[in-house]
Amino acid sequence: MKEILKKRNLLEAEAETGNNTFSDILSKVDSNVVRDTLMLLRENESESGRIKVGYTTIYPQCFTRGHIHAPLEEVYFITSGKGIMEIEGEKFEAEAGDVVYIPFAKFHRTENPYHLPLSYVWITVKKEG
Repeated sequence: MKEILKKRNLLEAEAETGNNTFSDILSKVDSNVVRDTLMLLRENESESGRIKVGYTTIYPQCFTRGHIHAPLEEVYFITSGKGIMEIEGEKFEAEAGDVVYIPFAKFHRTENPYHLPLSYVWITVKKEG
């Protein structure tokens, strides 16, 4: 007798394939560095001039190039989805509800190997002086 599926988690579901799907569109570009960032607060809009806030979405099967902010420390608050964070070569899974701290001048990169967008609010604070 065939077992009937009773439960499936959205974060683990498989994406449909075919024309006009995200995976189809992604296969036609030359890079999987695909993300959008909305700027919520710029340094010149804060009293201290040291805080910046944004909201980033990394699309399924995509990632960031990775970078270092020498004078900045950063915090991510994952608002939806899940992904893989890398800080100074250490990789770990992060998902909705997690807070990730990135110390000053540490290389960091985010991957989304899953089928739903990964979104997070990020805050950077510039070192004093």
